[in-house]
Amino acid sequence: MSYEKATWEYKGVCFPLDITKETLEAMPGFQIRDDDIVVASYIKTGSNWLTTIVLKILGSAGKLKASADSMDVGPIEITIPFAKQPGYITVADMPSPRFMKTHLPIQFAPKGISKPQNKVKVLVPMRNPKDTAVSMYHYVHIIWQLIGYTVNIPWEEFAQNFIEGKVPWGDYCDHLLGWWQMRDDPHFLFIKYEDMKKDLLNSVKTVAAFLEVDLDETTMKDIAEACTFDNMKTELANSDRPDKRTIARKGIVGDWKNMFSPEQCQAFDAWYEKKLGGTGISFDFE
Repeated sequence: MSYEKATWEYKGVCFPLDITKETLEAMPGFQIRDDDIVVASYIKTGSNWLTTIVLKILGSAGKLKASADSMDVGPIEITIPFAKQPGYITVADMPSPRFMKTHLPIQFAPKGISKPQNKVKVLVPMRNPKDTAVSMYHYVHIIWQLIGYTVNIPWEEFAQNFIEGKVPWGDYCDHLLGWWQMRDDPHFLFIKYEDMKKDLLNSVKTVAAFLEVDLDETTMKDIAEACTFDNMKTELANSDRPDKRTIARKGIVGDWKNMFSPEQCQAFDAWYEKKLGGTGISFDFE
């Protein structure tokens, strides 16, 4: 199967085949509740990492089952492997408070998420686009293989497709800017992957405060320790589900330097500046 046949386009945005037109048409009207908690992100920007932190915080506070598995809370728009229906159908019947994830651009997400009058809490992880591209490149090849697609796209072609938005979930900068318009809404928290790597405990405290969960210092430290990359990778590696074992790879800042040529760096830098220059968004790249 060619790369193009492993994706499809809807209203100018590229999507993976496990998202259907029917699901995308249902998304705007999906009912959001005031006490919902949502992680909204582009793929491979730290959403599973942040999800685990959120669920451990909520579990420690008795607001969700402490044993909740972040990988069983699939994005609402996707029918994850081993599931019989899209995530939003399952989530619709869940009791409050509900936790959910989405990788959708804001224009396709449930409208209730971005209404200022709603009290839903939305966390948006962000990651520098070079590391995001590299992580996505490795991830999609493994996932495609797991679901039976034979796709082998060279890195050079993928990198060019990435800055042209011809990858699943479309242009990363456009995706980020869509959600970034909500940055002044107090119900939104934007958190950088690179900052989580620098000081995970502080990130745990920031998330807990945003969720209005009061935990003691020892509990915060325990959550941070449980959510280190090495500990999470070990846990995922022992999973009996192949899709879980693909989630964690290196988890470092600056891995892009192992893949990017000088010419690719130049092209990415120009694209990054054109898209994000003057927006207030900046990243650490190493």
